[in-house]
Amino acid sequence: MSQSSPQPNFDIPLGGRYEIISQLGAGGFGQTFLVQDLHLPGHPRCVVKKLLPQKNDTENLEMARRLFDTEAKVLYKLGSHDQIPRLLAHFEQHQEFYLAQEFVEGAPLSKELLEGQPWQQEQVLTLLQDILQILAFVHQQQVIHRDIKPANLIRRRKDDRIVLIDFGAVKQVSTQCVNSDTELTDMTISIGTQGFIPNEQLAGKPRYSSDVYAVGIIGIWALTGIHPKHLKDDPRTGEINWRDRATFASRELIDVLEQMVRYDFRDRYPTAIEALGALRSLPSDMIKSLPPPSPMPQPVLEVIHAERPYLPSTPDLIEVEPELEPTSLWLHNDSTTHTLTIAHATDSIAPTQPMMNGNGSAVQTVAAKVPQKRRFPIWRGLAVLAMGTGAAAAAIFALEPAGLRRAKEQPLNPVQTMASSLIGLFPEQEAIELMRNGNQLREAGQYQDALTAYDKALELRSDLAEAYWGRCSILNALEQPNEALVACNDALAIDPQYAEAIVGKGKALEQQRRYIEALRLYEYATAVNPQLADAWIAQGMALQTLERSAEALTALERGIGLNRESAEAWSARASALWNLRRYNEAIASLDKALQLDPNEPNARALRQKAREDLGR
Repeated sequence: MSQSSPQPNFDIPLGGRYEIISQLGAGGFGQTFLVQDLHLPGHPRCVVKKLLPQKNDTENLEMARRLFDTEAKVLYKLGSHDQIPRLLAHFEQHQEFYLAQEFVEGAPLSKELLEGQPWQQEQVLTLLQDILQILAFVHQQQVIHRDIKPANLIRRRKDDRIVLIDFGAVKQVSTQCVNSDTELTDMTISIGTQGFIPNEQLAGKPRYSSDVYAVGIIGIWALTGIHPKHLKDDPRTGEINWRDRATFASRELIDVLEQMVRYDFRDRYPTAIEALGALRSLPSDMIKSLPPPSPMPQPVLEVIHAERPYLPSTPDLIEVEPELEPTSLWLHNDSTTHTLTIAHATDSIAPTQPMMNGNGSAVQTVAAKVPQKRRFPIWRGLAVLAMGTGAAAAAIFALEPAGLRRAKEQPLNPVQTMASSLIGLFPEQEAIELMRNGNQLREAGQYQDALTAYDKALELRSDLAEAYWGRCSILNALEQPNEALVACNDALAIDPQYAEAIVGKGKALEQQRRYIEALRLYEYATAVNPQLADAWIAQGMALQTLERSAEALTALERGIGLNRESAEAWSARASALWNLRRYNEAIASLDKALQLDPNEPNARALRQKAREDLGR
């Protein structure tokens, strides 16, 4: 199929940057390596995937290069979701194409789905919600995954959440070629795995609902313990016969899964957004144990000009993978083999039908940067980012890796971080990376450097609510409430329901002794995001300042229930208990506060008072 790939020299870093530790996998689309990034402090690990064009003549290489750049942009956008590996870099070396992505430790879902071992209904519901929340974000970006299967769903070790990997679109880079006789493009469009792809995808016309079908098949497998290859179709209708195998499942869940896997794509939920909405609309006694829905990440905004590649009407190769462990990136696996079939292909990465909103009407795509809401529930009908395919200038994305989450464990060098890691970025991407650097520096207490990073990010993109909030947080810490108010108001002008910015504004008002106004903001923040511990803690502390100790205690205990590591919260709780004459509980709370932070000033003062007044 594709040209043979020589083994790389493990002694020479890929792209002059990524030192190979080991090979994770190899297959028809390329090879995958575990590497360490020599350009970043601590040499964090990541994964590099090498993609090989089918032919290496000039025409095919140029087409592969354009396609590679476009798909890299798509992966960069998708990586803003916490459950999709972040794209760190993409580059070309010796006419071979490389993607560097976040390294995710975990095991594929295929290790959990075992023949003859059905899951409990509650487990199935949790799994479906986790997958559909990720996929709803993907569909918002007008991207079809095209290879949803258990091997491409990784159970992340650190938190047991599902991570979606191995987007099928990137495999086009390895399989497209130009027909030397007709000078037309032969492009592999239908990519997937037998048992998980519906008929329209086999015909080379994938749709959003093709991904929904695959998720439904996984749900049926989990619910029944029966591998998809053992499920039979009704010869009259083409529908899958499985209801009688789901002995212990509720009728309502069965109905949702049946609509997800309908033979005709027009009878399925059109996107993951509607499928997730149906799941969340199940009877309350069924979904009460589900974890709260994850907030939608702020999308990466970037204009990509809609410039579709030529797609022929002649038959194209369709790559159908048998069920295998991941071709990528995270776990060791054996070499893969592929089966070729023939069909007509007319679609590229974006589907031909318009994206539908929650009301079933078409959403017009946009082709310009616009401020986006930061958070909102994903099943309520959402705005869509434009994501046309197109050719982009080749560039090396020297993006900071997912080691951002591990930043506290590594020494920070602001000059190195902000100078060396941003070379070659587009302005929109550079703004995002500067903001992330600012977040790192703020968390490390390097406030002036953080403010510089935020200011530079906002010069490039003025719609970054998180950067304004970062400024607000720092200015509050520096006891500059007037400037903090301006920054938080800027954040709220972009996203009026940005709970962290609402709390930040409240803290600035408190410094101005405007306690009642601050309290109202904290109450609003807890209504917007009931899971934000800082909002409850700030509300409790404001109430305690106003000597409303009983109410303060209630709010503080909500906050401590969400974050037990806040010495400030334990100290304020102790003050409230002391005022309520619950001295034993107050002393225990003080001891906890001082255990977390021996220098917490209010806790130290009250603890001394307890010794003087109570003798203990």
